[in-house]
Amino acid sequence: MQAAKKLILVDESDREYKRLQRPADAVAKASQSLQLSDTLRDQSIADDRKVREYVAALHRYLNVRKEVPEEVKTEPNFGARVPPAPQRRPATTRRERRKPPRWTLY
Repeated sequence: MQAAKKLILVDESDREYKRLQRPADAVAKASQSLQLSDTLRDQSIADDRKVREYVAALHRYLNVRKEVPEEVKTEPNFGARVPPAPQRRPATTRRERRKPPRWTLY
């Protein structure tokens, strides 16, 4: 008997939705973990540079937070004095700018 193959249609938006449901720190840790292993496997990079890149990626991996820090709330200060806008000179016409010089008799 021949082996039967099953084809399953997968909706890409469903896959993206499932990725969005995962916690942000898990997604970040997964991508940074892959970056760590890719750095170690890369043969085109010199060893000293590979160490520096690995240490930098490791710091980013270890410093991923589970909780997002709260945003600092600021209150508007309506009592502050706003400086007036600088006044512009009135626009001159082209003729006014190109006045011929006045000649005087000796």
